[in-house]
Amino acid sequence: MNEAKFTPEAYTSQETKEHEPKIERLSINDFAREIGLEPDAQGRITFGPEHVRLAYEYAEKLARDKHAEAIVIDGVASPAVIASLLHGAHPAEGYLTYMQKDPEGTMVKNEIKVLEPLPQGDGSGPEGFTWFKKEAPDYTLVEFALSGDFKADDLAKVIPPEVDPTKPVLISGRGPLYLTQTIAAAYRHYKGVPGVGFYQPASKFGPAKTEIGISHNEDLPLGLNFGEPSEIGSAKEQLEKGINENLAQIKEGIEKGQISSVEVQGKTIKITLENGTTYNISVREVIKNE
Repeated sequence: MNEAKFTPEAYTSQETKEHEPKIERLSINDFAREIGLEPDAQGRITFGPEHVRLAYEYAEKLARDKHAEAIVIDGVASPAVIASLLHGAHPAEGYLTYMQKDPEGTMVKNEIKVLEPLPQGDGSGPEGFTWFKKEAPDYTLVEFALSGDFKADDLAKVIPPEVDPTKPVLISGRGPLYLTQTIAAAYRHYKGVPGVGFYQPASKFGPAKTEIGISHNEDLPLGLNFGEPSEIGSAKEQLEKGINENLAQIKEGIEKGQISSVEVQGKTIKITLENGTTYNISVREVIKNE
């Protein structure tokens, strides 16, 4: 994993007028540079599963250090990274940028607030908007479909369906990013839902992909990724197996005196063995025994 050193200089704030919320602009390009990513020849930035947690920490620090009451996320990233940025900055309000044609037909950049509607019943939405919900033993799949182009003015009409809050919610559907993120925000703090992920079915562009972008449970870590939603159980088992194997190797290295260096970077402990193998341990709690 790339080292992440989040600095206030990476953020650009907007001038705050009296009685208006303090808004901070969060550039996706700035975030990428902070974690060591650069655009490719086409100007695209590819984020991996390991960057989802870094997104949460980056936005959390921005909101805290800048006392932000709202953030505007400017740029393109995966749904999981965007959701993690929005969650990290919470309770600051979240806004996304999007492109739209003006009356003259020119493409202009606009900003829209990501809402947090309360799920109700079977869900509802504007004309041509439909919901499909599948309750599986270890997840709930919430899909939406549009019969035509979605209008930003209709965002407030989107009310997701109620779900079993004991299981993670996986969202699927083709629509504007601000629509997908509003649906995710609806479940973000819904009755203790353990997490929210995003499911992209298999297509000519690639295999099925599911990635967790919001988590309240260590068994469902940010960035956990797998194919079809039904693979969530095996993905969690594989993750647990990998953790145990890596901890066993670290323990062996300590017992044999093979630790070359130990570094603390934010909430991550980086351990390097003499053979060059490096382990990154994410820390959520530290208990000191007297």
